[in-house]
Amino acid sequence: MSERAVDELEIFRRRYDRERRARKEAEVFAETKTRELYETNQALQRLAATLQEQVAERTAELRRIAEEAVAASEAKSLFVGAVSHELRTPLNAIIGYGELLAEELTEFAGAGELVSEADKIVQAARHLHALVNDLLDLQKVEAGKLVLTFSEVDVEGVVTEVTGALGAKLQDGANALRVTVEPGARRLRTDELRLRQVLYNLLSNAAKFTREGTVAVRVRPALRSGRRGVVFEVEDTGAGMTPEQLGRLFTPYVQVDEVLARRHGGTGLGLALTRRLCQLLGGEIAVESESGRGSCFRVFLPAAA
Repeated sequence: MSERAVDELEIFRRRYDRERRARKEAEVFAETKTRELYETNQALQRLAATLQEQVAERTAELRRIAEEAVAASEAKSLFVGAVSHELRTPLNAIIGYGELLAEELTEFAGAGELVSEADKIVQAARHLHALVNDLLDLQKVEAGKLVLTFSEVDVEGVVTEVTGALGAKLQDGANALRVTVEPGARRLRTDELRLRQVLYNLLSNAAKFTREGTVAVRVRPALRSGRRGVVFEVEDTGAGMTPEQLGRLFTPYVQVDEVLARRHGGTGLGLALTRRLCQLLGGEIAVESESGRGSCFRVFLPAAA
């Protein structure tokens, strides 16, 4: 065998040895990776089983919590409804007898002071009656049980009725009332009872926190996000609110000013209920206010909900 052939054979042998070692290393690597993948897969299966068990337990717990919440909500609704009925029945009697008493007293000379006291009894009973109604309505809204009835509403007539009902309250604060209803906003398809409730709450609130100032009601047609409707503005020159107070304005049972709340009364339900009613009517409510300079509430209700 020639020397060249020996060299080529040696080169071939070395190449063969390198390839054999490479194949061996590849086999060892593949075996190692296969074992690692198997162990990883086993760990993932155990983790998946654990997660499925935890998800099942959490789902069962959430279902139980949801059932308890529904039961608690139903119990609360029944309780509020029962208590409201028990309160409103004697309140109606107090209002009726108080009005009758005031009427009878007017026939006696010099009974002016007694008539005034009888009127105070009636007003206090009506105030409590309104609070009970707000509580019951808010509970119905939260439970999704408030029924709305839509019809063509005489907006100007509703505004006149509400401002008339609050005339005495506005006069007590020596406030001037200004009302403007533009021609294009005198009719609206909505729930008349709830519209009256919204306006009453806003006007009552304005009268409560305004002294020797002005309360203005402006009603005008408007277009919001392609929807035609009516904007109701209730603006006052009263106490106003800070940005912090505005942040909790529509929270149920929360008074933005505890000092004024103790002085004027209230439960913190009126504005919370007002916003819920606006939303149910397909509209929205916004407010601008500055401490010491008054507030302006704007309610937009669509022409057709």
